[in-house]
Amino acid sequence: MYSKVKQWAVQSGLKVTSITDSKHDFVLEVSESESLPILQIIHKKNDTAFVLIVGLVNIPVPDRNKLKNAKLAQFSELIWGIKLDLLNKGVDFTVLGSEKDPDAWEVQKHLFVNETNLDQFYEAYSMVKNSLIGIIWSYKSALEISMARKGISENEMMVDNTNGIAIQSDFNRTQRVMNAIINTSIILMSTLMDGFAQVIMETTGAMASEMAGAMGGEEAKEEVDMEFQGDLPEAKEKMKAMISDVRKEVYDQFEQKRAEIEPLLADEVFDLGPNIIDGYDFNLPKLTEELDNGSITKYIQLLVSEDPSFTEMFRELTEWVNTLPKFPEKSNDN
Repeated sequence: MYSKVKQWAVQSGLKVTSITDSKHDFVLEVSESESLPILQIIHKKNDTAFVLIVGLVNIPVPDRNKLKNAKLAQFSELIWGIKLDLLNKGVDFTVLGSEKDPDAWEVQKHLFVNETNLDQFYEAYSMVKNSLIGIIWSYKSALEISMARKGISENEMMVDNTNGIAIQSDFNRTQRVMNAIINTSIILMSTLMDGFAQVIMETTGAMASEMAGAMGGEEAKEEVDMEFQGDLPEAKEKMKAMISDVRKEVYDQFEQKRAEIEPLLADEVFDLGPNIIDGYDFNLPKLTEELDNGSITKYIQLLVSEDPSFTEMFRELTEWVNTLPKFPEKSNDN
């Protein structure tokens, strides 16, 4: 089990470190980048069929006090909002400290290894990671509102994840904008590529079956036609795998070049996309989040089935993407 789980983590592009822990069979520490939370994959006992994917967010006491002093009723709404959001995400969670004023939030996802593949592993990892980021952003958003009302300096505001890394003031906005752009582009690309694969296979199959029919009769024609129809799902799956690789590469490049990208997003036109997305609800993770393959597929199904609400939103998003300012090209001067 250890080898399989570690291999999945490595294949998902995660940095993996084995942690010595006498209380458990094995513990792996995994992370994507320094700006994102570190998670642990825990196998409690040798005969246990599942592993736990676990993450923790600590909430500093000064930040909690600022929020409570601002307005106690709104602080209570914040805590309940986070709890309901975690339930909707389908993860388990534990409030550490007081239920009304948590010291920290622990998020978990059970993963039964023998019933899991690589995509499902990464989906579970992403659910926990995104849940932690959601908690961080919820506190940060509340702090920003409190700060704006009281005129507090941005430098006084801080919510930490388990790495103790300060969350940058524009982290939320940059992540939402880039996720909106990437997810819109990937869904459009997937739909076009899927249609392209079908057209190519059907055209080629029609030509091949006609030739077979001319040479070997109707039975040969039907045999070739059935063979090409059988190959179509495989062709589509290969297209999906290629697009999944492209999506992962785009996210990797974004994380590596975040510092360069953030200043280029200063124009308020970039906020239009996330605002469009916030106006719709499809009982799926929002397009402003980093989505897993399963969620992307469900959104593609909405588009292909011509769901009226999603078709309208997607039309608005593609128009938005097409009108965004172009990023300046790097100079080749030495």
